[in-house]
Amino acid sequence: MRVLMLDWLAYIPRVELTEPKWLWLLPVFVVVAWLRGWRDRQGKSPAILFPGLERLRDSGFEAGRVLRFLPQWLRGGVLVLCVFALAGPHLIVRQSEAEAGGIDVMLALDISDSMLQKDFAGKSRLDAAKEVARSFVLRRSSDRIGLEVFRGKGYTQCPLTLDHEVLAMLIDRLSPLVIVDQGTAIGTAILIGVNRLKASESDHKIIILVTDGENNAGEVGPATAAGLAAQSGIRIYAVNAGFRSAQNRLDRTAESGDHAAMDEESLRGVARTTGGGYFRVEDPAAFERAIKDIDQLEKKRHAGPLVERRSELFSVLLLSALVLLFIELVLSNTRFLRIP
Repeated sequence: MRVLMLDWLAYIPRVELTEPKWLWLLPVFVVVAWLRGWRDRQGKSPAILFPGLERLRDSGFEAGRVLRFLPQWLRGGVLVLCVFALAGPHLIVRQSEAEAGGIDVMLALDISDSMLQKDFAGKSRLDAAKEVARSFVLRRSSDRIGLEVFRGKGYTQCPLTLDHEVLAMLIDRLSPLVIVDQGTAIGTAILIGVNRLKASESDHKIIILVTDGENNAGEVGPATAAGLAAQSGIRIYAVNAGFRSAQNRLDRTAESGDHAAMDEESLRGVARTTGGGYFRVEDPAAFERAIKDIDQLEKKRHAGPLVERRSELFSVLLLSALVLLFIELVLSNTRFLRIP
């Protein structure tokens, strides 16, 4: 338990100061502020008295007890931010090598007619796949992810990219109409993913294959394509989206059962050949669990030693100080103008 806690603490971001000696200015500011407040309480502050202050108060020009000190707090905030900026702060985030460098992922989604079948709550298999794929894309902020769709032929919808917002939009707009060829070319889909990932310089490359059908189109079989993927160091995670709804169970014949067993063994072979994994989802909810399992498997597989990413905070703190100073100047010369 203690080891797990220490591992978790290692990932917490921290701030490192390269010039911490500037922080000695902070207690100096505190002493100066206390002396100024003491002088004000003793009535020793220089001031010009104006007659008729009661009329100004009655007209609503007097600020409340809390708000009247707002300009002073803003000035204090400006000084504190400037001191921390001079101290040279850097935000340090510790990540595993895979998280820091990212993984290249090709999503291969089956858009054949069978994926339009609605299971359980009326959601089609394709809709479930799109929803889960979109969630996966937005979670993997450090990864380059591409998208391909396939029926009788395959088509690259989006090459590898870090623009996950655009990719999520493309996933939302997916339609079976982008390909007219009938059938399910699983081998072709794998080859397209392999060709896209071959040029990648990443050490970690995977294909997530989502289908519910049997390979019955294309010139290359899944086993051959999986062998080529393995030679290129690409792992394939096969997700069998043939949900077993109540209607599917009632209509299942011996012949369809044989086909299902053959499809399942083929997809298992693809995953086994490439060192990936196979997931048989029983319903749309299990779809999300399968993708999360893939997510965790990749993180654990390439956890590796921790690396540090450093981000300089000087410009952020200085900009924040300038914003506070501007606000203080505006308020001090308008609503919070002090009389006397």
